[in-house]
Amino acid sequence: LRLMAQTTARRSASTGGDPLFSGRAAQLFGRLRDTFETGLESNAAAAFENTYRLAGRVVRIRVLGSELARCVHRPIAHLAVTAGDERGAPIRPELTIDLWDEHAVGLACTGCVAHEDLTIQSQVTASHEGRFVVEERAQLVSAFDRAAGRIIAWVGDARRLTRYELGRPLHSHLLLWHRDRGVQAVHSGLVAKDGQGVLFGGPGGSGKSTVSLTSLGAGLDYLADDYVGLKPDGDGGYRGYSLYSSTAVNPAHMRRCFPHLVEHEIPGVLPHEDKSLVLLAELFPAQLPSVAQIRAVALPRVVDRERTTVRPATKFDAVLRLAPSSLMALPHSNSGASGLDVLTEFVSAVPTFWLELGRDLPQIPKAVESILAEVTA
Repeated sequence: LRLMAQTTARRSASTGGDPLFSGRAAQLFGRLRDTFETGLESNAAAAFENTYRLAGRVVRIRVLGSELARCVHRPIAHLAVTAGDERGAPIRPELTIDLWDEHAVGLACTGCVAHEDLTIQSQVTASHEGRFVVEERAQLVSAFDRAAGRIIAWVGDARRLTRYELGRPLHSHLLLWHRDRGVQAVHSGLVAKDGQGVLFGGPGGSGKSTVSLTSLGAGLDYLADDYVGLKPDGDGGYRGYSLYSSTAVNPAHMRRCFPHLVEHEIPGVLPHEDKSLVLLAELFPAQLPSVAQIRAVALPRVVDRERTTVRPATKFDAVLRLAPSSLMALPHSNSGASGLDVLTEFVSAVPTFWLELGRDLPQIPKAVESILAEVTA
């Protein structure tokens, strides 16, 4: 694991090292910024603006184009807050995100090309010092100025965004912004009861979504089933932050186990998007808190029996299940050895369990609640 983290760090250090790419990243950010501000000046009345609290920090999002505004808002609607403080005074955002839909407002940007082929692989470039990071996709070009705390994005046509882009808007930039502020992205799920949570770690297909969705259906609070923001609380514990309210489920599995979600599914549009998207904020608004205290880690895995059982897991088991996908698979997760240290310290601070998932789904949330009862007794 240590070698893996060091290799990842070296790969990250080389990103954007070419001065040509460095200059291009800064220039593209400038073009996006200037174009958006021109469009905002002439379309101020048509702009959509909302304020959110992401991992405890205030973020302002401004969008030109009603369909794009809807697409951006739906996965993070549960994180929306009022624009002012308790006295009504404006709150200065720590991050500003500006986006526009060229199809809707007719505002082109030099260097931004809408590709008909949505399977085109995304490209990420960065300035040499790492201040500017640019991601280019088939229908989206976005740039992040880490020093200024600003993300600008052009969308060719919001109606052609992929399931990934609809479920996790500006995912890689936001994970990098969180990491810059001490919030480690972890490939995991998280559910809670009365503010006390269990984090589910494991690779894709291990059962994170099944545990999270069955727990949600049984009345527990849902924070994630794929990505969680992890941060020390200053008292030896850890908080888990909800990043998105979106879930992706295999259509056949959804019909068999979660039929109440079928009418809300958004099918994938790319060949590899074999799961359907469901935006949970619209369906369970009262069960989607933004943060929970993590009291335990459970490692789900599917077993060939009816009953779901819980048994202790070693700290090594937990790190081995959490680290590979959290350090290697996440966009901009190249925190190298430091990321592994965060996960190791986290796992050392909380009890760890195996959660062996049987075929009787109603037993799963009961097992989760039994873990919470044990660790909070």
